[in-house]
Amino acid sequence: MAITIKDVALKAGVSVATVSRVVNQKDIHKVGAKTQQRIEKILKELGYYPNTMARGLKTRKTYNVGVVFFWYDRPTLSDFYLTRVLDGIINFLSEKKYNILMNTFSREMGDSGVYANFVNSGLVDGILAIAPPVESRFFQDLKQGSLPYVLINYQVNDPQVCFVDCLNTQGVIDAVDHLMSLGHKRIGYISGDIEFSKNTLDRFNAFKYVLKKKNLPFHDDFVYFGPWTEESGAKAVDHFWRAKQPPTAIIASNDMMALGAIKQLRKNNIRVPQNVAVIGFDDVPVDATLTTVHQPIYDMGYEAAKMLWNQIEKRPLDYSHRFFPTKLVVRESCGYYLKEAEGHK
Repeated sequence: MAITIKDVALKAGVSVATVSRVVNQKDIHKVGAKTQQRIEKILKELGYYPNTMARGLKTRKTYNVGVVFFWYDRPTLSDFYLTRVLDGIINFLSEKKYNILMNTFSREMGDSGVYANFVNSGLVDGILAIAPPVESRFFQDLKQGSLPYVLINYQVNDPQVCFVDCLNTQGVIDAVDHLMSLGHKRIGYISGDIEFSKNTLDRFNAFKYVLKKKNLPFHDDFVYFGPWTEESGAKAVDHFWRAKQPPTAIIASNDMMALGAIKQLRKNNIRVPQNVAVIGFDDVPVDATLTTVHQPIYDMGYEAAKMLWNQIEKRPLDYSHRFFPTKLVVRESCGYYLKEAEGHK
């Protein structure tokens, strides 16, 4: 026979309403800390599992959150960035007894109606959209729908749209400033597809902006666009080294491309950082020697889930836009002072 809230309340010596508050994490402030701990212990001892369907019928909620990620060329859940964002999302939602329904979309699905079908499916109470594409039809379907939603790593100039993002411009400025302090003036940039990713576009625009502000030249030959992979980083190096004077430093808009660049440089007997300095972006665990711009990916996922949950529960929002600071983490891939090195004079 299934264990009920009444069984738990009887053993704990409290009211059914008190147990319900602990199970549903609603009005939990009305339950004392010791009482909450005792109830949670009894819940585990008795093996109580909430009846989500019955709970949903009563509250008219599914207690599901849709988490959407857009893949560029092939579906994958092994991306370091994606898994870290999901860690933050899942940890918050599990605290609130919510489940996630994960869906991945390709950029070719825009006119097929699949976005609108998911948004209006009735399967979820809200949606977290991780890095949606530039001018995405999915974003338009979200705006036209009735579900609350939060965008992650995508910012818009609209106070009605909730999003979390990092300070991309500051991260790129810090990277360029560091390279300049090492004596670098010819800086190459490896970018993802700026027509696909809004976040990538923001970083590329920041790179152009800071070069202009610092009176450094911007060369088309020093920019490479491609997928966010090691292979793109390697191809970028081959592209840069066709120039008469190749760059003495490279910034990549993610860590995987930076890692690919480093491998290709070393394959060509070009030393890192003695001959070329390399900086990535994101700070995912791909190389312990990589200088990179850290963004708090886990915290962004956690905060986005919290922001969405507050909307679903019709709680007041302290803010609709949340920007997280970045931090340049200096490691071995550009930690040398190269002012006197060949090519930096």
